[in-house]
Amino acid sequence: MPFFNMKCCNKPLIVGEVWFLNDIKNFTARKLFKMKCSVCSEYSVVLIEKRISDNKVFVNEIQGIEAVKTLYREKKRLVFVNNQIKVSDLFGWIYGVNKEIVNKKGDITQIRQYSSDFYGNKCIAKKIRVK
Repeated sequence: MPFFNMKCCNKPLIVGEVWFLNDIKNFTARKLFKMKCSVCSEYSVVLIEKRISDNKVFVNEIQGIEAVKTLYREKKRLVFVNNQIKVSDLFGWIYGVNKEIVNKKGDITQIRQYSSDFYGNKCIAKKIRVK
């Protein structure tokens, strides 16, 4: 989780994408965090870069029209985009779990197939109806 805390419309902003950028003349290790307000739909960005001469890290928080200008300017230096990983996403090795749903008569009516990881997170992958 990044070490900045930006707000817009009295609500905290959640990072939507992380852009990894090419180095420029005086700066290296450049990252851009792209956020959009859920209330007013205005963009906010945080540009983090390290100066080569003294290894000082700069964190620039930009909102509004300047954020849009920064996005267009830095798009040509884009190397890789990492979308924000949601809390419900599965991590690491994933295995399947089959769960049978039984009615009062004892007949199998449905089979639910879950994807599960070794951290205890589950996500339903498929439902199969049995006649």
